[in-house]
Amino acid sequence: MYMSFGAVAVVIVVIGAILAVKFLGGSGTPSTGPGDFALPAGVVSEVTGVPVKTLVAAAEADKGQSASPPQALPPHNSLFAVGGKPEILYMGAEYCPYCAAERWAMVMALSKFGTFTNLRGTSSSSTDVNASTPTFSFYGSKYSSPYINFVGVELQTNTYDSAIGNYPTLQTPTAEQQQILTKWDAPPYVPSGHNGAIPFVYLAGRYVITGIQYDASHIAGWTMPNAAAYLSSGANPTSRALEAAAGYLVGDICALTHGQPASVCSVVPANLRGITTSSPISRGSSSATTTPTTAKKSSTTKKS
Repeated sequence: MYMSFGAVAVVIVVIGAILAVKFLGGSGTPSTGPGDFALPAGVVSEVTGVPVKTLVAAAEADKGQSASPPQALPPHNSLFAVGGKPEILYMGAEYCPYCAAERWAMVMALSKFGTFTNLRGTSSSSTDVNASTPTFSFYGSKYSSPYINFVGVELQTNTYDSAIGNYPTLQTPTAEQQQILTKWDAPPYVPSGHNGAIPFVYLAGRYVITGIQYDASHIAGWTMPNAAAYLSSGANPTSRALEAAAGYLVGDICALTHGQPASVCSVVPANLRGITTSSPISRGSSSATTTPTTAKKSSTTKKS
């Protein structure tokens, strides 16, 4: 009888462990950050539904004035690919207001090549510059595409912990990811003294983004639905700059995929495929480890 009760207890413990892993996202790691929330209905489709031709037209009209293309990496640099597909690596943090802005452009552009699932909402730190900028979080999300891989790494939460004097760690980069960050998130790809700036986006060893592509300070403090409607409207300077930033990304991704899918890349003119700037993107960047109100912000430089 005791053996029977013991066996039942073991089964209960095992079932509990399985459920815990299921709800926590595996290996005891929460699948959402402490400051994340479920997105209101329609927010993702509103942003991803902006047509490719709109993004392309915005990029052509912008000519690097209100948004910046990625920078070119040395042509001899090896293609960064996994499973035969070019891989795009994003590294940022949920507290970072510039990362918050860049995620809008990335979701808008990457949705033309694949599909996000489990995107959640978050906002940047309430005590940093551009406080409480609404945005998406890549933590716990998945991206599927027949053309490219995408990996998002959110280094820290947006909830400041006074006990440790910092924002707690959310994800730890792999050794390979850290090596990429250390090598390429440095001059001449960032202004002097901005090593390790975030957001950092490594586009398959061909292009790099070190800082935000455009200024989204106008939406600081907004709700997610209001920000989504404003940024997808194309009817204001911020939304047009966002569309241009996403258009530049689409152009570079089409260069990585050799024009695939045709339904997207056939809309992109030759002058936008593989478009780059020779200057560090310095409309704004944050240190990867920071305390409130100390995020680095560099001056704007002229883009080529």
